[in-house]
Amino acid sequence: MSRYAVVGMVLQCLFVGLLSASDGKAQEQSIEKIIISINLKNVKLEDAFVAINDKTDFNFQYDQKLVQNKKVDLNFSSTSIGKILRHISKESNLSFNRINETIYVSSAKKQTVTEVITKAKPTSSLPAHENEPVLSTEEFHANRLTRVMSNSLNAMAVTVSGVVKGDNGEALPGVNVVEKGTVNGLSTDTEGRYKITVASNSSVLVFSYIGYVSQEHPVGTKRTFDVKLASENKSLEEVVVVGYGVQRKESVVGAITQVDNKALMRSGTSNITNAIAGKLSGVLTMQSSGEPGNDHSEIIIRGLSSWNGSQPLIMVDGVERDFKDMDPNEIATISVLKDASATAVFGAKGANGVVIVTTKRGAIGKPKLDFTASYGMSKATRIPDHISSYRTMSMYNQALMNGQQFTELIPQNALNEYKSPTTALNALRYPDVNWFELMTKPFAANANANFNLSGGTNFIKYFASVGYSHQGDFFKAYHEGYDDTRYWYNRFNYRTNIDFNLTKSTTLSLNVGGETGIKNQPTDSPWRNLYSTGPSRYPAYFPAWVLEQVPDPDYPNDSGDRLAMNFGEFTGNPYTSMNRGSFNRYLDSKLFTDLILDQKLDGITQGLSMRGKVSLSTYYRNNSLNASYSFPEYQLNYDKIGSEENPWFRNGQGNEMFQLGPLDINVGNLENDYYKDLYYEFSTSYNRTFGKHSVSGLALVNRQQKDKTTQFPYYNQGAVGRGTYDYAGKYMVEVNVGYTGSERFAPGNRYGFFPSGAIGYMMSEEKFMKNSVPWISKLKFRYSDGKVGSDIAANRWLYLSDYFKDNAGYIHEDLGANTVSQWEEARKRDFGVEVGLFNDSFTFTVDLFDEYREKMLLVPQSVTMLVGNSFKELNLGRLKKHGIELEMEYRKNLTSGFAYFVKGVFGFNENRILFKDDLPYAFDYQKAQDKPLGAQLSGVELTGTGYYTSVDDIHNNVSAIDLNKLSVGDYKFLDYNGDGKITNLDKYPIPGSDYPPLTYSFNAGFSYKKFDFNFLFTGNVGKYVEFNQPYEVEFIKGDWRVHASQLDYWTPTNPGANHATLHYSAGGSTDNLFWGGGEADRGFDIMVKNRFWRNANYIRLKEVYAAYTFNSKVLKRVLGTSNLLFFVTANNLLTITKLIEGDPEAKDFNQGFYPQMTSIKFAIRAAF
Repeated sequence: MSRYAVVGMVLQCLFVGLLSASDGKAQEQSIEKIIISINLKNVKLEDAFVAINDKTDFNFQYDQKLVQNKKVDLNFSSTSIGKILRHISKESNLSFNRINETIYVSSAKKQTVTEVITKAKPTSSLPAHENEPVLSTEEFHANRLTRVMSNSLNAMAVTVSGVVKGDNGEALPGVNVVEKGTVNGLSTDTEGRYKITVASNSSVLVFSYIGYVSQEHPVGTKRTFDVKLASENKSLEEVVVVGYGVQRKESVVGAITQVDNKALMRSGTSNITNAIAGKLSGVLTMQSSGEPGNDHSEIIIRGLSSWNGSQPLIMVDGVERDFKDMDPNEIATISVLKDASATAVFGAKGANGVVIVTTKRGAIGKPKLDFTASYGMSKATRIPDHISSYRTMSMYNQALMNGQQFTELIPQNALNEYKSPTTALNALRYPDVNWFELMTKPFAANANANFNLSGGTNFIKYFASVGYSHQGDFFKAYHEGYDDTRYWYNRFNYRTNIDFNLTKSTTLSLNVGGETGIKNQPTDSPWRNLYSTGPSRYPAYFPAWVLEQVPDPDYPNDSGDRLAMNFGEFTGNPYTSMNRGSFNRYLDSKLFTDLILDQKLDGITQGLSMRGKVSLSTYYRNNSLNASYSFPEYQLNYDKIGSEENPWFRNGQGNEMFQLGPLDINVGNLENDYYKDLYYEFSTSYNRTFGKHSVSGLALVNRQQKDKTTQFPYYNQGAVGRGTYDYAGKYMVEVNVGYTGSERFAPGNRYGFFPSGAIGYMMSEEKFMKNSVPWISKLKFRYSDGKVGSDIAANRWLYLSDYFKDNAGYIHEDLGANTVSQWEEARKRDFGVEVGLFNDSFTFTVDLFDEYREKMLLVPQSVTMLVGNSFKELNLGRLKKHGIELEMEYRKNLTSGFAYFVKGVFGFNENRILFKDDLPYAFDYQKAQDKPLGAQLSGVELTGTGYYTSVDDIHNNVSAIDLNKLSVGDYKFLDYNGDGKITNLDKYPIPGSDYPPLTYSFNAGFSYKKFDFNFLFTGNVGKYVEFNQPYEVEFIKGDWRVHASQLDYWTPTNPGANHATLHYSAGGSTDNLFWGGGEADRGFDIMVKNRFWRNANYIRLKEVYAAYTFNSKVLKRVLGTSNLLFFVTANNLLTITKLIEGDPEAKDFNQGFYPQMTSIKFAIRAAF
């Protein structure tokens, strides 16, 4: 017997069990001969594949996007797999290609079901067919051995290895690699490598990783292959959240933009309104303050829309709610709906756009634990430069001389002391107080932490999150025991979203979320004092050494620091304001609860479902703690030092002996802004695909009852309808209807009807496009047109009038009622083009939009004086606006693991008031009509050089005041209407608005292996700010304070200055500024360009993000995590602007504010 025969016999003995089945496996039969029975109703396509796998052991291989949101009905008895697959193909528009034990799923082709079987030759020892050659004994055993080994290798254990990478080609450590249906598994190492031994070639490997979409791969004959996992964020991008539902991104025909959790987390800020800055096209955010707990941004979509307010509707999980204090960790996506087709379903409240916030939910799988913590430092940005007392008092002397007040001049020896004090006491007598330097810390501390857990089973899916955020104070303040005058804010967030699959067709969801905030602040705001009080009048406080040198004979045992009393300044001592000892602490709480029941009605017809929802939102704010405490304040008379008189004077001093009382600390009361909001809705929806035809429908009714404080409840209700049609992903139609009722109008006008429609054409899906220009991966055109409405008005019930009593006890008649007011309506149109090139490596989106708004509500101004009253809001306005939005992005992944992207967003809009009920007989140039909404109508023009250059010039030109009150170098105003006088009639519109018409952002970054970096610039053009009070007027209200804008003042040797000659008027200001209205205490109403009205264009480095991922077996063993991410975020690092002082995002500079902050945070994130 030959050696081949011996070896063959041995192997036959070893694998006899395997050989007995080698030719009888079902997978080696045609799918037309494999018979099964299956009965499934309205199940997800993925679940249908699993059911077929259980019955046949066929493994399905597919792209997740192909089967997303697809469902099928399978009711077959003793039917071939081939027939079942053809049925699924017809229902889902997919093709199936069976190769041995794997069925590959792809988009629809001409041949919907195909198969290839590589069968082993028969192992029978029967005589060969006549056309087969006669083999020798050795040849027979050799062939037999080959067949045995081939069949045996399919059944014996095999080892597979490879590398797992992410979207950008980076290696992924800690990826779970598991043999499907077993507990055999391992995790990839720090380089993303794996090596696993599985039972046979027919085994399937499952690759799963937190934050990435799981994949399944059949082993087959491969022994080495690499896997690329797609992030969950990418799968989110394929679904866009719309009003009362979701749609596939490809089928969306409305103007919608969306940002995901990853972008929010990289922002580094705990305030959501700031986190979206620069990331959403058409969305303007403006942050005007950095105060802890009060640093949110104003949000405007596509520019100003109405004088009744342009704030968008905010929806959190389908309910109108506030979102600025939500934890970014609990948010999945934020969608912004901009055109009528997207917002019409919201009826009355969608006119200014809609922001939809969707929170995270659980998914079937093992529990995923995620912990994130950060600690950071913040520092005020663009605070005023210190102007020394010497320079301030020199300018003060100049102002006095201009006003002929020579007896009040500061002598030179005193100026010298301001410049260089000769003694320590003289440094207090002639102080040079840099208020910002004295009252601020090197930085404010910030801290954030979040822990969330998600996962699920077939019965329950859950997401739970708890978070903490702390914002510390950049300013120094008093803190001793319970007495705390610092600014700080602590916030606690919590959320639990649970989905119960009660049956295969019934889902019950419970959402509970909210936040509790604790805000501390001094009783008296120090900001006006900080920006207005001069550096020269008195010291910030008297240090302890002063009492040692100058004892207080009335209180000889006193020691320590003493607060300095305010005198001479209209505003107070800012140091005293922050250290007086009085404070307020507020506790606010928001609780949001939703109960949702979703019932599928596939038994009636496939794709039909009903949904009911009840939501309760509550909010209250309690003054939980307050203290009334005042430390004594002192003035030191330096001339009495060394005399028999007491040089110390205490504010409020009397004949009695003073003794500081105990801290008067109390529990406060409920603030008058609490509410309870009950919302409920019921809807029926339909969603089904018939081959290449996809249709959906929605019918929904809702009602809202909002109880605010003790007022009569607010009511709103409405009905919503939507229908969509999609043919083969190429032709799309959508119709929306909103029918909404408001209590604001008389019974006959309460309901408004708001229809909209949209169409879309995906040209890139055409065959001729794919053949002729395959590098164009996406080319989509869309158009929408429709109406939306608004019922916002200052008065609540426009059809009712009453009498009311004021605080002084006087009775007044309310504005007259009217029964004719109707909904404010806006017709919106949008044309959009979406382009993707080179497999969407480059994407480009452009939207052209316009809006015509009519029936705008306004308290009439043209009512004749004979009536003696006016009326509540009537429909007395019309407005139009238009604009363009561009969004471009390029992404590239290189084989080396290096990936990069660049993205730009651009938006421009302008509006025009077509009609407004202006004051009767007003000049056209002073009417709001034909001017932009938000325009500056109080502009004043300077003539000539802008200044009176001589006494003759004063006498030869018109003036707003008596000539004897003017000085050479004062502003010379233009007589705009030519009536020979300077009056209010000479104010006219000048360019600029508080809200910029043009906004842009630039975002770029790269990743390489374990390192990730990106940055974001934001900016705008056309924004202006009001510069008033101390920022533009020197020594206002008698304060010894000047700002940067006043340093370049007019003198005969500086005729081209940007500021008029200096003036000082104790308790007021120069008379030449009063004529236009206003006053020194609240600002002057003369907007001189580049003086009182300044350009605030800027470009800002808004965000910087850098991260590094650490992975090792040591981390896995010690900490239980194989993925540890360290990252650094920074905000507002750099601002480039021509604005001379202050932050350009602010809308005005008047009485002071908490400055904007620059921050940097160091953070860690661990996944378990």
